Amino acid sequence: MAQVLPSPGVESHSFHHNTEDRDVTTFSPGTPSSRSGAYPSMLYHHHRSTPSPDMIDIRSSSTSLLDTLDTQTLSSLLQPHGRKFLPSLLLWDEKGQSLYDSILATPSYYPYRVENTLLQKKISDIASTIASSTTDILVELGAGNLSKTALLLTALDRCLDSSSSSSSSRAGNEKVIYYALDVDRSLLESSLAQLRKRTENLQHIELRSRLGTYEDGARWLSQPDLAPYRKTMVWLGNSIANLEKEEASDLLAKFTSSSSQNSNGMMQNLAGFLLGVDGCLDEEKVERAYNAPGGENRRWVLHALEAAGEQLQLLHLGGESEMFDEKNWRFEGRWDVGRQRYENYLVPMKRMEAVIKNGGKKVVLEEGEKVFVLGSGKWTAKDVQKICEGPGLGLRRSWHSEGDDYGIYWLQPGKKRLDSGIDMKNDEEC
Repeated sequence: MAQVLPSPGVESHSFHHNTEDRDVTTFSPGTPSSRSGAYPSMLYHHHRSTPSPDMIDIRSSSTSLLDTLDTQTLSSLLQPHGRKFLPSLLLWDEKGQSLYDSILATPSYYPYRVENTLLQKKISDIASTIASSTTDILVELGAGNLSKTALLLTALDRCLDSSSSSSSSRAGNEKVIYYALDVDRSLLESSLAQLRKRTENLQHIELRSRLGTYEDGARWLSQPDLAPYRKTMVWLGNSIANLEKEEASDLLAKFTSSSSQNSNGMMQNLAGFLLGVDGCLDEEKVERAYNAPGGENRRWVLHALEAAGEQLQLLHLGGESEMFDEKNWRFEGRWDVGRQRYENYLVPMKRMEAVIKNGGKKVVLEEGEKVFVLGSGKWTAKDVQKICEGPGLGLRRSWHSEGDDYGIYWLQPGKKRLDSGIDMKNDEEC
């Protein structure tokens, strides 16, 4: 274990969210890097404020997805017919988070409850697995409200206490450093404050936070001064499956030793990856979860219109008041059997146009044209293993809910599971 972690090496800074001086007359939509938009479970906040002492902003002003959300939104709507989408990052402002929390409270939304039950039943074994990896840094990706974090950290602290008592090589001031990584500043600050209260008796774990996207986090972790430290990533809530399988594999690769190199050629020092993934393929159950009778999912997805309108006002888009009025749209969700994925769309109920006043570019939406917002994949253990093979991660442990619908997976670089066929009967179950 590391006794003292170095300075993160990335100072907080102001960002260019003011577009008054931006030249949008030469803006070209190009082809967005991902129809999923910015990685969906990450949160953002419209208003910049002074970082708290507990938080360091690691976003890159030149490359962070958060600082080009306005142009990302415009680009997504300038795509050809049938390929238009809205970046799912739009859903995660303060209002969007509140609407999403209402989905978690619905009786039909099973993923949150099933994962929470699984964690409670298997937390000791999960924590022991992490502790045995001799990790120095624990990073929770898209940390959100940290609702399940206290359970994990408390169990891990007990394991580290036991390890410290039985090992003469462990110094008394050695601690694992936990970082909550997210991009909604206000939520991150309040959630970390609440987490400190719930975990005030931790002896072997120190709590910190970092403001940035997944990609910002991968860049930060690949700095030379962090290279000696063993790192464990925690990514729960089926958030990884908001991406397409290929996108998920590409993102995981940014954190692995096989592809994340810094400027000095040093590799990531990854201890392990803890993933929470939903594998339910029951179409009716999934439909009820993602299109609740009370309309909670519909209201959340429609919120993307309000957020898109706010972003495109920065680019002086004329006609946006009609285009982003939810009364002119309907929500549509559907289960794609072949891709094991539930997808959410917004569909215009009439033809609408809007023009960038300073550039003349026109956004045209035809009546009935589907605009993709976000999706949620349902991946089995074999799917997870295949996704992780490219980034060089091998499945080492797994814990499953009753019926094996939901899994929590422990992956490590260069490790191959002995039972490569993944016979679920050999896995631990609740």
